[in-house]
Amino acid sequence: MKWLVVVVILILLVVSAGFRKFAGILVLTCAVGGILIWQYQEYEESQSRKMILPSELTFEGVSLEYSNGNYDFIGRIINNSDKHSLSGVQFKLTAKDCAKNDKHNCIIISEVDEYIYINIPPKQARDFKKNIYLYSDINIRGKLVLDYSIEYAETG
Repeated sequence: MKWLVVVVILILLVVSAGFRKFAGILVLTCAVGGILIWQYQEYEESQSRKMILPSELTFEGVSLEYSNGNYDFIGRIINNSDKHSLSGVQFKLTAKDCAKNDKHNCIIISEVDEYIYINIPPKQARDFKKNIYLYSDINIRGKLVLDYSIEYAETG
């Protein structure tokens, strides 16, 4: 049945100038509609990243624990926003091997960008646990120091 419909459409495209015109307008309309929908989705996504500033989030008790060949990044996120619920956080985690008593003499041993899916209403906190794969097999010679920065926060 599907083949019959395809054959009829192909015959109409070859024989009928009116059908070719209709098909061309239909394809053009669908393409323009698709581009408009895609642009609107991009706009909505960028707006959801502007409602909660990274400065409105607080991380507490952050640590990295070894678990089954990978590491768990654990801690608590506090949403200090007055109005908006947090739905996720994109952050950059940097693991450094530092000399025993010197946090300025460090070598970066791994950097990863990660996203935490989490729902936190305004003025509330939630604990999180995110499994992290660090790109190198970590062999700490000094002291492991974690640095993290929030790249953006999303609202749902």
